[in-house]
Parts: sequence; structure tokens; C-alpha cells
Amino acid sequence: MPSGPVSLDHVNIYVRNVDRSRRWYADVLGLHITDSIDGPDGKPRIAFLSGNPDHGHDIALAPAGENAPGPQKAQVGLNHFALKMANLEDLKEMYHRLKEKGVAIHRVSDHGIAMGIYFQDPDGNGLETYYELPRAEWGRDRPFSGGATGRFPGPWDEMLQAQAAAPASARR
Repeated sequence: MPSGPVSLDHVNIYVRNVDRSRRWYADVLGLHITDSIDGPDGKPRIAFLSGNPDHGHDIALAPAGENAPGPQKAQVGLNHFALKMANLEDLKEMYHRLKEKGVAIHRVSDHGIAMGIYFQDPDGNGLETYYELPRAEWGRDRPFSGGATGRFPGPWDEMLQAQAAAPASARR
């Protein structure tokens, strides 16, 4: 019997403007531009980016056109994709970078075993940057069922407190 996949690998995202998005993903998120395929007009038709310059790509950006509608709330499709940070300090630096670059952080979430920061790219595609503890430090068998939170103090503490104080209807 064949084995299953070894991991999820990359995501292909439709964007309105490949060149603008390529620059945003490189500048804001610090991804490496590994390749691009240009169209007859010399503008990038598809761009490839990766967190690791030795990997072909983690993200491919493809054009949907300047007038393409953005993602809609409660539609079928991708809610967000996540970019894993190496450690909590790197996640803190990313939080500050997002703020410095004027990226709106929609929410932060303490999952007990991981801390996530949720935001959108210029086309409204959902993203998360997060740090997850090594499994030996989870303190439970199931990652998201119960367990302690509060293991990730950082610059997001005030935002977490404000979210917790908000009515349940505002947290969705």
C-alpha cells in the first residue's frame, strides 16, 4: 500500500497584481523571491517565494486581475494559511514588523500549544504567523482540546486581554 504525503508543501494564491504582492510578501513577511515567470509585457505573471531560499517555493502568486473580487466572509474556500516561526522571539519580531509596516492585525490567539497572529495580505487573503511548542512541551495528547494557555507572553498581551473582554459576538 502506498504511503501518504509527508507534509503539506506550498500554497498557490490568486492576487490582483503579482508584482505588488511579490514585493509585499518579501518586504513585510521576509520571504525570499526564488523565481518568477514573466509575461510578454515583462511583468511577473507568476512569482515564487519561500521562507527557505533552498526550497523551490512555499507560495506561488498568480494573477486574478485588478478587478477580481476579494475573498468573501463565510464563503467556501481557504480561511487562511499559516507561516511557522522558528521560535517565540521570531514571532515577537514578526508582530512588531507587521505593526511597523501598517498591517492590520485582526486577532491573536493563544492555542495553548501555539500562539498565532492573524492578518490579511493586500488582496484580503487570510494569513497567520505562529510559533508552536515542541510536542514534548505540549503537556497533553490532543493539541487543541483543553489545557493551559498563557505560556506565550509578548507584545500581544494587551490585544489578547481586549479580545477576552469583548462580547462573544465580537470575537467571531
